[in-house]
Amino acid sequence: MRLTTLLTAVTTLTLSAALAAPVTLTLNGQPASVPTTVIGGVTYVKLADLQRILTAQGGANQKASVSGCVNEWLFNGIWRMRVTKVQTFTDSSYGDGYGVTVEIKNGTTQTLTMSNAGIPYDNAVNLTFADGNSWAKMTLGRGAWQDKTYAKLPQGTGTVYEFRLFPEEKGTAMAAPTKFLFEVESKLDSDVKAKFSVPDPSFRVDLTCKK
Repeated sequence: MRLTTLLTAVTTLTLSAALAAPVTLTLNGQPASVPTTVIGGVTYVKLADLQRILTAQGGANQKASVSGCVNEWLFNGIWRMRVTKVQTFTDSSYGDGYGVTVEIKNGTTQTLTMSNAGIPYDNAVNLTFADGNSWAKMTLGRGAWQDKTYAKLPQGTGTVYEFRLFPEEKGTAMAAPTKFLFEVESKLDSDVKAKFSVPDPSFRVDLTCKK
């Protein structure tokens, strides 16, 4: 009798589990389609499918930055940042490149400088491309960025800067960049009262989507 009851329960569970339409999840700022299963009216996603997607996107090696799209405000607990424009430019010395305009605002109640709250003048800034290439080389205008990192920013105020990046070799064929990576260091000066709200406060902007 017990065996019959068990077989009936297993049969009922099997019949009630049905494949549902795939759903789109946003992981690390990237959309990914995953199959789902409906059991008892509840939709489930397999952990194995999530692991597969994370591995494909970079897995444990991918920088777990605050992610978003162009013109979308991102917040790490201290700084608000968004990319407002991406455009080509030509420099007489460096050749063709891309200019990425970034707006940064102080999201705390304390007057801060970027340099004492995780954004030094030599922070890493990168453009990445679909083929796996990345650009980190910038024009000498970087000096103006250094001045901005030392400027005092009261609550709600900010700054705008265009990072001009170009390939290692002048004349390299230009493809559209897919991501902009803006490093924010987790170390804060002792007089900074605010704390980052995420484990990795860096920003990752998907340049293929816009808000």
